Amino acid sequence: MLCKHLGESGEDLNGDIANLVKKGLNAVVAKSLDVVRVIGNESVHPGSIDLNDDKDIATRLFDLINIIAEQMITQPKHVEELYSKFPESKRAAIEVRNTKALADTEK
Repeated sequence: MLCKHLGESGEDLNGDIANLVKKGLNAVVAKSLDVVRVIGNESVHPGSIDLNDDKDIATRLFDLINIIAEQMITQPKHVEELYSKFPESKRAAIEVRNTKALADTEK
């Protein structure tokens, strides 16, 4: 569901993570997603949950999900909220600067 919210299909977690990495996903978030994916694949299978799993690991997985949500959803919303309050002229100047910087790096 989280990958789907981030614009991916939600059908194949491994593929979704790969696509997000191609789009520049933060390395910490990518590792967090992979930890959740790998442990989840090893621990939960359709129709069965291993009740002997370590409670500490489950708690830490929730912490990782919170890290992912914080970096991919909460922080961008906070930044966009403040950025959108800039006058249009300021946003346009920033866009010109960024376009020029990208063009310079492609040379």
